[in-house]
Amino acid sequence: MSIETSKERYDELFDDNAKIAAFNKIAEKYYFMNFGSISKTDLDTLMFSLYIEQILNKDQTDITQYSDYTLSKLLGVPQSKISNLKVKKELSYPYPNFNWREAFSRFADRAVYDQGRIKLYIPDKNVYLEVKNVVETMGGFVEIQLTSNLLQLRPEYFLDLMVEISDAADRNKLRKELKKEFHKKKKDIEFMEGSFAKSLKEQSPDLILSLIDIATEFLPSPIGTIAKNVTKTMQAVLTK
Repeated sequence: MSIETSKERYDELFDDNAKIAAFNKIAEKYYFMNFGSISKTDLDTLMFSLYIEQILNKDQTDITQYSDYTLSKLLGVPQSKISNLKVKKELSYPYPNFNWREAFSRFADRAVYDQGRIKLYIPDKNVYLEVKNVVETMGGFVEIQLTSNLLQLRPEYFLDLMVEISDAADRNKLRKELKKEFHKKKKDIEFMEGSFAKSLKEQSPDLILSLIDIATEFLPSPIGTIAKNVTKTMQAVLTK
């Protein structure tokens, strides 16, 4: 990628009004009795934030426009630095329209079921960290791999994850509705309070798959879409 290409992309993203707004944010770090007080790392984070938000404001759904690879080429830095800048940006300058649940749903069709684990590569580091936090808060864990941003967890924890990341006003009510439906289909399961994973730890993948399939009808969008995609993936493997 050439410097001309990077310049063309900059001109596409920043019209005169955007340039004025960006400069005003930079000026806040220099001209209000604080000249030179900002570190290079913090300035890099601010400049990156201004840049990527222009991309996100145009279209969040096309991940290729702000992937680590694309931005590393445009800005001339390693992909690892882009990934770190995305995390720093979200901590220092949270994007107000960032909906990690919706973003997560856009990656769900990439899920695979292999060796008893649901695996899903999540290209957006911030989305990956949000999902990882939910799993760990539930008492589960994401198995760390050499491939960064690879979500890998057992199916029973996936079922809990779908409930936890839903926007349901009362998740306990959602759990009760699901348990009621599960009992209609599988009367021999004793569900404990709290997570489904505790109750399903010794159950077969086929049974857990059937429960996830039931849950797809009750989970709100876009979470239900994620569950449906994973159900198809598991069915393809388990029915071979």
